[in-house]
Amino acid sequence: MEHRTPIGPGPEAGNPPSLRSAFRNRQSPVEWSAISNPQSTQSEIAHAARLLLAEDNPGDARMIQELFAEAAPGGFALTWRDSVVAAVQCLREAAFDAVLLDLSLPDSMGLATLATVQAHAGDLPIIVLTGLDDTELAIRAVEAGAQDYLVKGELTSHVLTRAIYHAMARKRLERALGERTAQLEEALNIRNLFIDIIRHDIMNLVMVIQGATDLLAEDAGTELQRELAHTAQSNALKLAEIIRAASLYSRLESPEALELQPLDLDALMHAALSEVQELAAQKHQQLRYRGSGECFAAASPLLSNVFTNLLNNAIKYSPAGQRIEASLSDGGDCYSVAVKDWGDGIADSDKPQLFTRFARFDQKGVKGTGLGLAIVKRIMQAHHGRVWIEDNPEGGSIFYVTIPKAP
Repeated sequence: MEHRTPIGPGPEAGNPPSLRSAFRNRQSPVEWSAISNPQSTQSEIAHAARLLLAEDNPGDARMIQELFAEAAPGGFALTWRDSVVAAVQCLREAAFDAVLLDLSLPDSMGLATLATVQAHAGDLPIIVLTGLDDTELAIRAVEAGAQDYLVKGELTSHVLTRAIYHAMARKRLERALGERTAQLEEALNIRNLFIDIIRHDIMNLVMVIQGATDLLAEDAGTELQRELAHTAQSNALKLAEIIRAASLYSRLESPEALELQPLDLDALMHAALSEVQELAAQKHQQLRYRGSGECFAAASPLLSNVFTNLLNNAIKYSPAGQRIEASLSDGGDCYSVAVKDWGDGIADSDKPQLFTRFARFDQKGVKGTGLGLAIVKRIMQAHHGRVWIEDNPEGGSIFYVTIPKAP
């Protein structure tokens, strides 16, 4: 038979004989409200924190009951069960805010007790009750998912209620964090879908436009038609560049996913110089490179994007007829790359934002995606390296990169 009654320090407070005999004779399930004021209203009881106590020792159960009554009159509604089977049945039939669990019950022992209750408690916070001689087991229970553990011999009303309140607060935060994480994961899935569409579907359309504009340029009958075709070609190329940059930037959001392998940085720099040679020739600029022969480091092939980007920027932002100098040297535990130009330079006020996404500054009409240096920074972070800018004492800028020899 179950009982629900306000409790106090003893029979004078209204404890029925059946409740007292249950404690004395270790009989099973007793239910009471841990509200010390017998005049408590139903509204007060309804707003009490609902706790399930799984404890087979009636003396310990009585002690916990009295500590709650002492600490927070009206604050807790406590239900006591003396076995795992009874506690699980109670969890199926009623709603609770937290569980107080003795790991040593007549029908279950140790972490198996916690696992059984966890399987039926959903996301309720579980606080383990332990004796003075099994704190190691209690710690293992916390590692297995319990919110906290309390040593029975050290319990006070303050310690008990604080543990309950903190456990429920942490659980609320965990739930809120879980919901927010789910929202972010959904947003990430949508974003990844959008990026896939950009990377594949839209890029395919851009390639079709490029092919069509190439044919139009070849068959143009008038100067105006040729100009329009060339304008369309130029913008299609720029759109393709933006898509590729955005796709690469997205890939680098998880830099730890990059696979590093032994690569010759000197060979990567020569490949980058070859790639930008035509652009430099269009502006009658000289490309000069001073290397150190083979320089092997743990790197990703994406590192070539760093060299190409820095060289491209130096060419774009330097006057026609100027020279661009690049160097690769052994710095001991790392390799150092420098790209020097004699352009207009970068204002000190702009340097802190230079490597952020979509950072754009007044560069005399030169256009770009605004992602290039942000991509450079992410690639260097993935290589545990550095990238920074300094003023060229002769005018212009020097971009420096360091790449560790080992990851």
